[in-house]
Amino acid sequence: MIDPIYCETLFNYLYSEIDGYSLSHAAREVHNKSEVTENFLYGELPFKTWKEIVERANPKKDGVFFDLGSGTGRVVISSHMLFNFKKSIGVELLKGLHDKACEINKIYESEVKPRILEYVENRELQFLNKDIFDIDLREADFILMNHPFKDNGLFDSLEDKLIKELKSGSKIVTTIRALKNPAFKQLGSKKYNFSWGESTAYFHEIV
Repeated sequence: MIDPIYCETLFNYLYSEIDGYSLSHAAREVHNKSEVTENFLYGELPFKTWKEIVERANPKKDGVFFDLGSGTGRVVISSHMLFNFKKSIGVELLKGLHDKACEINKIYESEVKPRILEYVENRELQFLNKDIFDIDLREADFILMNHPFKDNGLFDSLEDKLIKELKSGSKIVTTIRALKNPAFKQLGSKKYNFSWGESTAYFHEIV
């Protein structure tokens, strides 16, 4: 495992000048020309917070990680660098945010990856500009859903999709609100510091 302090330094090199909130606002303005985004929420996980969450969740080693609503790719890239996921995948509907994630990924590939190649050379990193309801999650071992939908109907549909597609033992972390269906084993919750202040992360596992 790469030294976490060194990894955080590299992460900050990639993201210290990125204003995700402004990018999200601009991306919503463009997207709203064709579709209402009032149910979309944006928030960021600090590097240390995500590290603590993953360590508590204890996901499968060499598993596949999905960040549903990955924004500028912060969690995906930090996961790819810091943890031993064989594949880290970000899914983002808003093109402006997706494009920024791909732009940062190019910088990572050319300037950062060569420095840590011994740790990440067998790990895959991928960004998808898609609706989360249009992707296949059957290979997922670990999922983050940060800032779930405000709309109860969409949240229920997300639960249905996870139940239908995820294999037994897959783990899911949500923030703000927990998954309620009995198909999810509740693994507890804990408060962490997020970009919007202190909030709760909820831990689940598919039965």
